[in-house]
Amino acid sequence: MELSDDTLTVSRELSALDKEVLEFTRILDTCEVDYVIVSGYVAILTGRSRSTEDIDIILESLSETETEQLVTELKNQGYWGMAMPLDEMYSMLSEGSRIRIAKKGEMYPNFETWFVSNDVEREALSNPLTVTFDEGRIKISPLELQIAYKLRLAQAADSLSGKDFEDALHLYLTFEERFNTEQLETYLNELGVEDYYAELTGV
Repeated sequence: MELSDDTLTVSRELSALDKEVLEFTRILDTCEVDYVIVSGYVAILTGRSRSTEDIDIILESLSETETEQLVTELKNQGYWGMAMPLDEMYSMLSEGSRIRIAKKGEMYPNFETWFVSNDVEREALSNPLTVTFDEGRIKISPLELQIAYKLRLAQAADSLSGKDFEDALHLYLTFEERFNTEQLETYLNELGVEDYYAELTGV
């Protein structure tokens, strides 16, 4: 992997999960929907060996018409809403809820999507890291923000041994020499996880 200011180049052979993510995000690109992938898949993408059942994707806030266009394309490409019909997507997301989307008849992996709703999510959406493969590209949360965000989840769970802390540790060790340290410190301060970061760097 090669990391520049705003691009992560991944040259390995893609996993089945990577291919599923590329296929789904191509639909978002086709519909000109701005998005960013956050949480567990970011760690998996960068080499962490663990499973996941869902891919978390933040979407820009869409109008009802724009959402209907996305729903139509998702249906055309063989996707369904697992717990709620895709036709309910706009009403669900506009109320602050989330919807899980998967290939028709399947449960995993599923794409848990929601409209951007807070400053941390807006930061991720506004300043994504572009990941390039030979087969295409996707957008993920900045790694510095992802570490801070994962540490906040670990803090909320009061756990230094759960998957969120382990995800943060993996990202830190993988990209330790290539972070924007100033930006990372800003995110750590904004999310109030300096103590957990101290624990992480001491591991």
